[in-house]
Amino acid sequence: MLKYFPKKKLILLSGDMLVIIASFYMSSFIRWGELSDMRSSFNTAVILSFFVYIFIFYIADLYNLENKFKNEWYILKFAATVAAANSLIAVIFYIFPFWEYGRGIFFLSSVSIFSLSILWHFVFNKFFKYQRVPSKVLIVGAGGTGKELYSILENNKDVDIVGFLDDAPDKLGMAIGSSSVIGETGLLLPLLRDKNVDKVIVAINGDISPGLFKCIVDAKFSGAEIYDMPSIYENITGKIPVLHTNDRWLGYSNIYGVKKNLYNTKIKMLLDKIFAVIGLILSAPIICITALAIKLDSKGTVFYSQKRVGKDGKVFTLFKFRSMEADAEANGAVWAKQNDSRVTRVGRIIRLLRIDEIPQMWNVIKGDMSFIGPRPERPEFVELLSKEIPYYFLRQSIKPGITGWAQINYGYGASKEDALEKLQYDLFYIKNVSFILDLIILFATIRVVLFGKGAR
Repeated sequence: MLKYFPKKKLILLSGDMLVIIASFYMSSFIRWGELSDMRSSFNTAVILSFFVYIFIFYIADLYNLENKFKNEWYILKFAATVAAANSLIAVIFYIFPFWEYGRGIFFLSSVSIFSLSILWHFVFNKFFKYQRVPSKVLIVGAGGTGKELYSILENNKDVDIVGFLDDAPDKLGMAIGSSSVIGETGLLLPLLRDKNVDKVIVAINGDISPGLFKCIVDAKFSGAEIYDMPSIYENITGKIPVLHTNDRWLGYSNIYGVKKNLYNTKIKMLLDKIFAVIGLILSAPIICITALAIKLDSKGTVFYSQKRVGKDGKVFTLFKFRSMEADAEANGAVWAKQNDSRVTRVGRIIRLLRIDEIPQMWNVIKGDMSFIGPRPERPEFVELLSKEIPYYFLRQSIKPGITGWAQINYGYGASKEDALEKLQYDLFYIKNVSFILDLIILFATIRVVLFGKGAR
């Protein structure tokens, strides 16, 4: 199950896939008066076009459920997205003419994909985007963990919070947002019936008493869905709630990033090496231009090396294009920050476009890093943050990456608070590592680079 790709987005994506496939067959029928087997006639061209459309749709953020379909700008954006996909396909067909299908099919499929896709997005927004009847949720625990859970559920249109249960006498009747503590945990079973509760979420970070645990088991066998707070938080936010997680939950959870499976031990490493070599070759002109610009703009070396902490705490030398003044850290390591005065004119540009990260592909080839993973941090900061943030050391259980789940979701961080927030994303990634998640991160990174989101 793709926990990191919500079900509604998956439905929307699946519908687009079916629409694109149907459009090719519809185009062949209109063009030739019969249903041709597009796979046998134009196999490579059809497959290539299919993935280009999906890729461009994703890059254009058409799967963001916060977008308002009725907004005229959404319609224009949709048209521009289809036009961009068509342009890219046309360029590919021009470069590789033996892959193409006819201009008639190209035109008809373009019109069909635009028309059917926008119709499908209208249907989705009408019937699938929001549930008609929200689930009734009862939260067990009204402490800090319960309050944090409420903060992420209060604006969720799919959820109706019935209230809280807690055994602390001083919490009875206490208001938490628009909800309140309505009784002790012993009322769990009666409330399931009286309030028609669908889901029970246990938001207790410490030990659970045998009596409460029996109530939870009885509730489960009475038909209610039982969840713990970290799991719900993870599914909704794409983060692990570090301050509301314990050793027991982490110990019993599946942590796919540390499993010695085929993807982690062979495929991911092989793809890293291949992409790094290809990336360095293709970016050679950019490397030369950047190196010249850095030398002309300020004194100092073109490349900048810095000690970072990698897998299992191993310290390695990370390489980047120099984007700061040569003596930027003459007084020791400090957090970088937004609009940092130490950044040079060329440095601002290469940071915005993420060009300063290109030399790290050499770190990938050497095996110090992966393309995707937690960002490697400096030893000084690792030592500090490991003392102040729970589970910070778990970031070192896999290889660090050039990009990652935290980078595409949170952007740049320059404080202990930012480090905590990014750790929650990093732990989510470590827990859910897979080829599909890496592919999602790769596509999202391209979108971040194109639109400058998160640049520092």
